[in-house]
Amino acid sequence: MAVARQTDASLVKLLDNVVTPHFVAGATVEAGEAVYLDSSGYVRPTNGGAVATNFPIGVALQDVASGITVDVATAGMRVRCLTDATPGGIVYTTDTAGELDHTGGTKKAVVGVAYSTTDMLVMPWMVSFS
Repeated sequence: MAVARQTDASLVKLLDNVVTPHFVAGATVEAGEAVYLDSSGYVRPTNGGAVATNFPIGVALQDVASGITVDVATAGMRVRCLTDATPGGIVYTTDTAGELDHTGGTKKAVVGVAYSTTDMLVMPWMVSFS
């Protein structure tokens, strides 16, 4: 089985009792998607094919339309947002905006590390711009 983003928004949630940062969405964002902060200060789904300008800051926690405030799990937060992950496996951005997997897209960025088959520790960092 391959790791994937949890697409049932009701199952995407933080695993720690923390206050999450709020951002305004600059596009439609789905719960569990990796998001980046654009030059206007809005969050959008991260596209691994353009990660040099779409570096992930975390994982969205709700489905929202453009212009709506969304909570984002950022570095150091544990979030339930995966299906069939390999515990300890690195979770990357993909070339499909917002989606996550263990192999990554054209220009890889790490979103986090799988804590279990469903949970991830958010730890964004750059792997490859080329």
